[in-house]
Amino acid sequence: MNTSSKFVVATHIMTGLASRWTYFGPDYTESSKFIAESVNTNPVVIRRILGMLSKANLIVSRSGPNGGSKIAKKPSEINLADIYKAVEQEEIIFHYHYSEPSKICPVGCNIQDTLSSVLKPLTNVITDYLANISLEEVMTDTMRRSGLLKYLQKGLTPQQIEEKINSGEISVKE
Repeated sequence: MNTSSKFVVATHIMTGLASRWTYFGPDYTESSKFIAESVNTNPVVIRRILGMLSKANLIVSRSGPNGGSKIAKKPSEINLADIYKAVEQEEIIFHYHYSEPSKICPVGCNIQDTLSSVLKPLTNVITDYLANISLEEVMTDTMRRSGLLKYLQKGLTPQQIEEKINSGEISVKE
């Protein structure tokens, strides 16, 4: 069964941009190439999702050789429901048939309406839950799990930490 990964990828993107905003400053931008390497996917996929996030006013992007993207608001002002709604075209968690069921079968011609009435409240519960989790919370937990917060608390600058990561002196998975 196919499900969309756009929300997860968009949250990954937003968490990365939030950490850059928090630790490098609100004017710091990141390239779609760098983001694609972090997500381990094609930059075209990243640019498509960045476009959706931009349309929802969650990020600001600048094109060109010195271009990049940054979050448009503080991480505490963005919640996971904002991200979900920006990238999922339909506000449904469950996808129905990819082809239209039979119009002459009593089950086929009624099942989607029946399931819609059953699943719509569940969709609302999920999006309400996501609305209560800020991007800042996700970013903080991700950074804590990476082990980098302790280096920031010791006074190392983000640039120094990045150099230590690139040299292999610091591992980002403890």
